[in-house]
Amino acid sequence: MKYSHYQFFSRCFSSLLITTVSMFMFIIIIGCDESDTLERTDDSGTLVVLNKTDYTAMIIDMSTREVLNTLPTGVAPHEAAISPSGSIAVASNYGEYDGDPGHTLTVINLQTGELDREIDLGEYTRPHGLAWFDDGEHLAVTAEGQQALIVLHMPTDEIVKVITTDQERSHIVQLSSDNTRAFVANIDYGTMSVIDLEAEEVIALVETDDGAEGIAISPDESELWITNRYANNISIVDLETYEVIETLDGGEFPIRANFTPDGKYVLAANMNGGDVSVFNAKDRTEVKRIDLEPDTDQNARPVGMLIIPGNRILVAGTQTDRLYIIDLDSFEIIDHIPTGAEPDGMAFTN
Repeated sequence: MKYSHYQFFSRCFSSLLITTVSMFMFIIIIGCDESDTLERTDDSGTLVVLNKTDYTAMIIDMSTREVLNTLPTGVAPHEAAISPSGSIAVASNYGEYDGDPGHTLTVINLQTGELDREIDLGEYTRPHGLAWFDDGEHLAVTAEGQQALIVLHMPTDEIVKVITTDQERSHIVQLSSDNTRAFVANIDYGTMSVIDLEAEEVIALVETDDGAEGIAISPDESELWITNRYANNISIVDLETYEVIETLDGGEFPIRANFTPDGKYVLAANMNGGDVSVFNAKDRTEVKRIDLEPDTDQNARPVGMLIIPGNRILVAGTQTDRLYIIDLDSFEIIDHIPTGAEPDGMAFTN
């Protein structure tokens, strides 16, 4: 069959068009695969979640959301902390509120995903707050029963320092970036102890308000925000003078606080309110209130919060048995992770 010049060029153009479209679709597919890989990489890492009522620790692969293992802990584990190397996680076994006080720490080997050991703290009871030193060998632990902060040498499980706060329910602890100071919130006395870790003494006692508990330190370490759960407010403390420079109205029973990585905002979990307050750190105004269960009448009763890569924060719903993933650009809930009963303490490592 003979073709006219028009038919010939028409067939050539059609073939070229099909080839071009095919190549374009191939590029799109490859691009999508690369994008998905980048997204999964952003999600990569290991999350440890403590379930207070189940007495368990869940190890979760964040890239797949797969529960790699669920391990037994002591009674009512409250806080979790992962060593700087990412090799081990520690859970503080607080004990039941109306039962015997806990006196142990559960150590998890994250390389094997199995239990490593249990550390018996002896006379030091109701361990709660945990903070690793940068050397990866020492761990600060609050011992509510003895109104103290203890320091453990983890390779030997030896208590090497005991620093008395003389304050009831010394609960949460945070360390300064140079590991020379510890900040301890004391719930029942409504105070914060500032501890010189080298001198092993309290160098300042800051009166905040009733139920001082959650601690958030600004990235530049110029100020500290502390949630006062009984007073329903938040105290801002100047870290040079150790004075309260401002008090903000909070939500109902504010119990935890976190700065965003850029230092622009502070988020506070309101346990009785079932929501999270978002404050502008510079002008001290509340810019948003995030309802964790907007489509139900259920109160999530949020407690634990944890910043994770990708500019997101996890919030533990102790009554909904799941974690809420909040995007820190939009301050919207973007996903959920199911847990065991009454999740609270969390820790993350890449």
